[in-house]
Amino acid sequence: MPRSPLLLSIALLGTVTLGACAFHTSRTSIVVITDSKSVVEPCTKLGEINGDSTIGAILLTDKARDTAIARLKIRGAELGGTHVFSTVADIKWKGPDTAGTVYKCGA
Repeated sequence: MPRSPLLLSIALLGTVTLGACAFHTSRTSIVVITDSKSVVEPCTKLGEINGDSTIGAILLTDKARDTAIARLKIRGAELGGTHVFSTVADIKWKGPDTAGTVYKCGA
């Protein structure tokens, strides 16, 4: 049976979309994204990161924010952080800035 070009296109799009997703792990689940400077004031600054995504420009704002938060958590965990200070934490965030500062808080 011949394969439909439309069906192949849909399958390819699904594969590309799933490949671009950011998945949480147990390490990323402990990372807190905050836009409150007072939360991270007593913490140790570890570095600067970015939660940008190559697919962010085509996503709806809510999905782009979810993707940015997931990426910030992943990149924060990779640096050994517990908190990321970023404007993305604001529920009213509309983009495009996805930068964050990683902090290690607590013992």
